[in-house]
Amino acid sequence: MTQIFNRVGGPASRNWVLLAALAVMVLMIAEPAMAQDINLDPIQNFLQGLVDALTGPLGMIIATLALIGVFITWFFGIIDFRQAMWVVIAIAGIGGATTMVQALWA
Repeated sequence: MTQIFNRVGGPASRNWVLLAALAVMVLMIAEPAMAQDINLDPIQNFLQGLVDALTGPLGMIIATLALIGVFITWFFGIIDFRQAMWVVIAIAGIGGATTMVQALWA
């Protein structure tokens, strides 16, 4: 094999021959990208369940308890009115998140 490389042009051409052989092997073993075969249904189902829980009846119960806690702490002077309003805005944002996203993607 060394005689072949010496006839062709020495060590520099040897690198090119090896590079060409590697390129041919890579092309021969090429397969479709793994990203095409990934099944994301379990992750999508989990996240959709989380969204349904936060925007459905469970989310309403959590928001009601949060508002009760905010108004009690506001009544006793633990938090001020501005902090209480931030909680109300956050609850409204969580409740309306699906509507906002659907409006953006529609």
